[in-house]
Amino acid sequence: MDVRVGTDIISVARIESLESQHGDRFLRRWFTDEELTYCRSKARPSLHLAARMAAKEAVAKVLRAPWSGPVPWSHVEITLDASGAPSVRLSGEPLEIAQGQGLGSISVSLAHCDDFATATAVCLVPDALHDDSV
Repeated sequence: MDVRVGTDIISVARIESLESQHGDRFLRRWFTDEELTYCRSKARPSLHLAARMAAKEAVAKVLRAPWSGPVPWSHVEITLDASGAPSVRLSGEPLEIAQGQGLGSISVSLAHCDDFATATAVCLVPDALHDDSV
């Protein structure tokens, strides 16, 4: 087995600006209803939206996919598991890509402060996909 890691960092001010400029159109392109409900329940939703956006970007890096068009961000959903930890739920094209690569579950870790949010995604990769020449 090998490990794939993806990481990303997002400016919270960027999220606030995009939401201010594009409103619901921006939010619906990136986030599911469940994600929006969770983030809006927080004192400062933009922190949590930025963390989820960073997580989605990190997951896309783990998938290493040649997308056929715009990345279907709402098909990479950041949910909470039974213990309250963030987890990844894939659907549509991202799920097909992960299954096609034989990838197992993707784990994520999120963090944020006043100005930035960051996320790291990790996934085990079957030996058949590991290229020793890299």
